[in-house]
Amino acid sequence: MTTRKRKRKIRRSAFKRGSREHRPGDAHTIPSFCVSNRISPSLYYKLKRQGKGAREIEVGDRILITEEAEADWRREREAETTAKRKAKAKAAASRQPDNVSAT
Repeated sequence: MTTRKRKRKIRRSAFKRGSREHRPGDAHTIPSFCVSNRISPSLYYKLKRQGKGAREIEVGDRILITEEAEADWRREREAETTAKRKAKAKAAASRQPDNVSAT
């Protein structure tokens, strides 16, 4: 391995180590947001296309997601899940016969 490749590998591994050390109050990059919320980057971009992505801010060439935007995104996803489950339960209840007699 050449010296140049070795240095590049060391820099990249140092970046990866640092990106896992998220402190409270720090803004996320898209990869660290995905790791923090246990979703894949492809799912993140799919949700973003559907209009369900987290709010983003641009700082220079970087896209960041603040802690507040992450919390709001989680609340929205939780509310969406709750509404889906209630609708599903209501639909299942309406399919049940009202008068079931045991004979």
